[in-house]
Amino acid sequence: MRLPVRLIHALRSSMPIIIIGAFVVVGVQAADLKEVTVIAPTIKTVGRDASGTPIHQVTASARVQYNPIMLTTNSGRALLQYKISQVAQKLCREIGNVAINPAEDEGTCVKRAVDGTKVQLAAAMAQQKVG
Repeated sequence: MRLPVRLIHALRSSMPIIIIGAFVVVGVQAADLKEVTVIAPTIKTVGRDASGTPIHQVTASARVQYNPIMLTTNSGRALLQYKISQVAQKLCREIGNVAINPAEDEGTCVKRAVDGTKVQLAAAMAQQKVG
């Protein structure tokens, strides 16, 4: 997603945090799907550009839908982790196009986004074992 330069400057000067949303669906019947939310980390104002305009870190999130049966096999869990990682990479790349935190590279952003899904996945796996 590439934004026009004028829009980027308007967003930088008028909003402290920008939220970009995306949705990814793994094909299965909608009634049977569960979700994991992947969130690229938020950092507030990270500095100012040459003209003094504040530079802000952007938050992006996406919901990855999956069939709960995926949690019952090693290959299913690996596939879900792969999809989460791919979504995290896409989100971190998208927010990098709008506002970059110079102290954090894309790899760090992806790791933090993927790590943020671990609690959700652990809860989903525990529920799958109980249910």
